[in-house]
Amino acid sequence: MFTEFYFRSSSPTTFLVCLLFSFTAFQVPGNCDLIKLKAGGEIRGKLQRHDSDSEGIRIIETLSGSRIAVAARQIEFVTNRPLSVEEYETRSRQISDTVQEHLELAEWCSENHLISQRHEELEKVLLLDPDHAKARAALGYTNREGEWMTRDDVMRKNGYIKYKGRYVSTAELELLEKNEADIAEERKWFKKIKLWLTLMNSNDVQSQQDGLKNIQSINDPFAVAALARLMGKHDNYLVRSLLVTTLSQITGDKPLRPLAELALSDPLQAIRESALQALSRRDASQAIVYFIEALKNRSNLIVRRAGEGLEVIGDESVVPELISALVTSHTYRVRVPDTTSTYSFGANGTFGNTGVVLPPEIEAGLLAGRYPNGVIVLPSQQPRVRMRTVSVKHNHQNEAVLSALQEITQQNFGYNQRLWQLWWSSTQNKTGIVPVVQ
Repeated sequence: MFTEFYFRSSSPTTFLVCLLFSFTAFQVPGNCDLIKLKAGGEIRGKLQRHDSDSEGIRIIETLSGSRIAVAARQIEFVTNRPLSVEEYETRSRQISDTVQEHLELAEWCSENHLISQRHEELEKVLLLDPDHAKARAALGYTNREGEWMTRDDVMRKNGYIKYKGRYVSTAELELLEKNEADIAEERKWFKKIKLWLTLMNSNDVQSQQDGLKNIQSINDPFAVAALARLMGKHDNYLVRSLLVTTLSQITGDKPLRPLAELALSDPLQAIRESALQALSRRDASQAIVYFIEALKNRSNLIVRRAGEGLEVIGDESVVPELISALVTSHTYRVRVPDTTSTYSFGANGTFGNTGVVLPPEIEAGLLAGRYPNGVIVLPSQQPRVRMRTVSVKHNHQNEAVLSALQEITQQNFGYNQRLWQLWWSSTQNKTGIVPVVQ
């Protein structure tokens, strides 16, 4: 026996939802569906097989045993998830925002093999207690000279790069990626390009023209290493611009890395844009990896540039990485007046009213993302004022990353990473997509 309740909407739709309460027990499945409604709500349960006799209506059996009928046109997407994820989300909404309760939920996540959710709970612990040793250790941090750092942070700071699961120096990485014959060919170019750069810098006009002409005529992929090493960090922006032009005419994958590095880190916007355009005009699929790595950079400036790059050259394969980088957390070392013994940072990701009072120009700069990570900002104070260096963490909403997601997916869930992840999961589970009924 069922009792039926109909909920009529103010729209032309005949009805939106019909609840059918059953006295039969609901068998809890290992997985369940999350149905996202266009109106903004969510329903959790099991989407029943489509009944041709009820065209345009989908039936969901909820976790509580109820049955809900929904007009298909009101469904935005459907995704299938483990029941443990649903239980986690219920638990996370019920607990108090305290260190102890987040730790207990993190432990529950660990027992139920919810790795990302455990990480999220431990991060919440750090917002409440930035120096919580247990949470820091669980997330892989170590304390180095008063600053909490991950192993990746420590190794990057020391000039090492992760390559196939182990850390190597930049020079070693180049050797690992090349064979002896390639290295020999590349060495021939170093002397030539160095000579031609010297000619370009001479006072003789003819020598300048000869040097420029020789570099402009390069099309050998083995010249890329010398070009990047000798011109990539050159003080003269005209030389770096020439590098972009020269790399653009060289075929193959070798120019991709130096072009990506210029697009991400060159101080001149015109050169960054030129390098990005050069990548967009060729098969840059191999270059995407450099921009994905840059989404994890300690500098928010580089993260934003990576988002811009992926919007130009990225494809659907980068969507998960973009979702993860919608909101990124960055730590800044700031010099502030030592006027209190208590230093804190707002748990909601903003500068609070208690603890360190940051100078207005510093707070504005951090909020705007103008300071690269690791820079110590010195406010204008009298020399006799006692100062102290503190670490502050700020969560940045990355507009460039959101723009890339919107361009690639033609969807827009704002900075809500959870909704983006649910939608992406629904696209990967093709059987979970509900067709719109016209």
